[in-house]
Amino acid sequence: MPVNTQKPEVGVVGEGQEKPVSNVGGKFKMFKPVKLATIVVVSEAFARANVGGTYSRLSDDLADAVARGVDLLTLHGRSPIDGTRVPDKEYIDQTSNRVVLGSTPRDEGGIAGDFIAGYELIVNDESSDDFTGFAMDKRLRPRLMGATDVQGRPLLQTTANLADPLDVVLGLPAAYARAVSGRVGASPDTSVRAYGGDWTQVRYGFAEEMTLRVSTEATLMIDGEVVSLWQRNLVGLLIECWFAWAIGDVNAFAAYEMPGS
Repeated sequence: MPVNTQKPEVGVVGEGQEKPVSNVGGKFKMFKPVKLATIVVVSEAFARANVGGTYSRLSDDLADAVARGVDLLTLHGRSPIDGTRVPDKEYIDQTSNRVVLGSTPRDEGGIAGDFIAGYELIVNDESSDDFTGFAMDKRLRPRLMGATDVQGRPLLQTTANLADPLDVVLGLPAAYARAVSGRVGASPDTSVRAYGGDWTQVRYGFAEEMTLRVSTEATLMIDGEVVSLWQRNLVGLLIECWFAWAIGDVNAFAAYEMPGS
């Protein structure tokens, strides 16, 4: 991943004068992929009955599990299955820019002031980082809907509207995901409720296509026991992929946290 450390600049010159020379600089960050995988085992009777399409939806559920894993790795550097930190990986929560939600008095902007405080940390430093949007925990949405000024008027909505997806906050796009707080699988809640910053700093991709395989004959180790799928009339579904990500600068982001975190 190319990262600019110095950009060229132009100068004003007169006709026939010597043109100035400008310097450029850069460095590279390397992608090192990790494999994401899991196996789900169900009975053949369950698969055949497919009550309410539950078996048919398993492939979508497995793809969603990969998506949550990708989010959790990028934001918190953790593996969902056991919550452990993946070694030697950068992740957005390493940012030193932290804002405590509720720290701005209501008469000075309330939660809007909190978001602006994080915005200021990004755009007012010595870098050229932009602030392009937010990633938020869905549990923050009711608080955004209920935010009012000192006269009781909604801060972030024209009128109170529970159907509002609040996908734009203070004019910037906002997306909602469980992984923002870190609460996915065995990974614990970190009290972070939002990240904001320069999302162009994040690069990610799949080294190989996501694959889904089905077997009725494999032998698996389940809870310390060797299990033959064929012998027990079971079906195993395996999903796996190679995924990699890199972050140009973790301090291009601000983390918005609950008090006491």
